[in-house]
Amino acid sequence: MPYSRVQRRKSCELVAEQIEESIKNGLVKPGERLDSVEQLGKRFQVGRSTIREALSALRATGLVEIRQGEGTFVAKAESLEGPGPLRLVAGLTRQEVLEFFEVRKIVEAGAASAAAAKRTPEHLAAMKEALQAMQSAVRDDHLGEEADAQFHLAVADATGNRMLAGLMLQISDTLQATMKESRRLWLFSEDRTLERLHKEHSAIFDAIEEGNAPLAGQLMLAHLSKVEQLLLRHWPDETTD
Repeated sequence: MPYSRVQRRKSCELVAEQIEESIKNGLVKPGERLDSVEQLGKRFQVGRSTIREALSALRATGLVEIRQGEGTFVAKAESLEGPGPLRLVAGLTRQEVLEFFEVRKIVEAGAASAAAAKRTPEHLAAMKEALQAMQSAVRDDHLGEEADAQFHLAVADATGNRMLAGLMLQISDTLQATMKESRRLWLFSEDRTLERLHKEHSAIFDAIEEGNAPLAGQLMLAHLSKVEQLLLRHWPDETTD
């Protein structure tokens, strides 16, 4: 299938858009295998890491499936139907997203501060394990939302407050769903990468490990505010046509 050379600026996004266009125009059929990462890199004249990021983003939207050891395949026809670029997460409205993040900022900023005061070596080990899983996910072309959620749950657990930890578990499904969408959007943001997102989590961990409660809370609040703003910039407004 024909592809045109992309510009270096935001090449990951441009590659994904061209592949998506080929799929929607029927140039590549549902269930059909895409060219290999190396072949796509040569066709687009970009590096393999750019191709992997583009394919990971397309997988997050449900357009393709990445099968270990087999390659990347166009999703089945029924999977290609649905909302546009931003797929509504867990059926949430824009107002519900605002309310969800309001709860998260109130609860998790306080949780990070409390964790800095009460964390044990076991709690720190759980957070570090989640951070390592996030880093591995980026290297292996995954968005890493599961590890992201585990980090936030580990912070809540480190407070020693069972009610707070239980609350976080109750919202964990929505938590992970919004994380997946925000990570996909983060991947396409002009000056942001998943690596930067990992660094924000690492900074929160460092503050907790050092026992700096005020800083841990501030960093968590800043992180959640950025994610909220990123999601809302792309979320449809139900009050407009």
